[in-house]
Amino acid sequence: MQIVFAILSAFVVTFILLPVLIKVSRSIDLLDNPDRRKIHSISTPSLGGVAIYMGFALSVLITVPFHLLTEIKFILFGTIIMLLLGVRDDVASVTAKHKLAIQLFCALIVVYLSDIRLTGFYGLMGIYEMPMWFNIPFSIFVIVALTNSYNLIDGIDGLAGSVGILILGFFGWAFLAQGELAYAVMCISLVGSLFAFLYFNWFPSKVFMGDTGSLVLGFIVSSMAIHFINVADGGGFVLPINASVGVGMSLLVLPIFDTLRVFAIRFYNGKNPLDPDRNHLHHGLLKLGMNHAQATITLVVFNLTILGLSILLNNYLKNGELIIAIASVVLVFLVVFEIRLSKLKHLKKQVTKPTNFYISKSA
Repeated sequence: MQIVFAILSAFVVTFILLPVLIKVSRSIDLLDNPDRRKIHSISTPSLGGVAIYMGFALSVLITVPFHLLTEIKFILFGTIIMLLLGVRDDVASVTAKHKLAIQLFCALIVVYLSDIRLTGFYGLMGIYEMPMWFNIPFSIFVIVALTNSYNLIDGIDGLAGSVGILILGFFGWAFLAQGELAYAVMCISLVGSLFAFLYFNWFPSKVFMGDTGSLVLGFIVSSMAIHFINVADGGGFVLPINASVGVGMSLLVLPIFDTLRVFAIRFYNGKNPLDPDRNHLHHGLLKLGMNHAQATITLVVFNLTILGLSILLNNYLKNGELIIAIASVVLVFLVVFEIRLSKLKHLKKQVTKPTNFYISKSA
């Protein structure tokens, strides 16, 4: 019953706040305006993440029993800082080094104070344990890297929200099955907020989540991924999870794969890997003639397919073997995708589609 109330309350609060936020943003001209770097052609409010967070936070506070809030208090504190960072960046850009410093601080809070960290390599390369002097900075790096990877997929209407629902919905189910009520409610509350957000963010979008939303979402997803790896291995789930690292990576395959691919392209072209461009997977699908909804659904189905495959194989393969199997499937997809893009470029076909889509500042 608590889970149902969590998702409903988060949905209702976010659904009520978003139209107000959109109206206020337009009245004070607090909009993400098009320029030569961005692709959307219509000035659009980009603080949708504020409404997402309000629905999420209020739902968690009224649903999680008070004595269980201590389990997630440092994560919630970290999300507040990430929220403020996102608002500041959406209103007036923050320098990359300042943004990184704040993200490192938030990750340190979660890793050191909440003890959400990778304690080893879980059998990868034959390594199971690693010393604290290494696992703390390594865990901080993973959280910051995954947070920014998630931020990069916020490039078309509906994508970041839809992927977030898939990932956090799975985590919520896993934590609930393991008796981790506070973590389950946190994930499911955010799912409720994202469902409400998608109503306004589905193409044509009336609001963007902005860095305000994508940074908070990426921070929670990355933290929950580490917690999932630690509590899920061999846990008593409806579907047994015996290779938690492989399953966890399959959940995050889209942001990880997209980031690695984009960075490789930028390195190959001699560009700064942090410079924004239009080489993301979602941009490629749009070039192939898909609209925002079709591209979003395609990428979500791709992510869901990889997840389903990993769940089926995790009973038979160890973490390293499962990761190799996932990488092999992704490689096949990549080859087919790149061949289609190269043919499109070679034939010089131009697809006439609406171009008012949003590209994250960090993308």
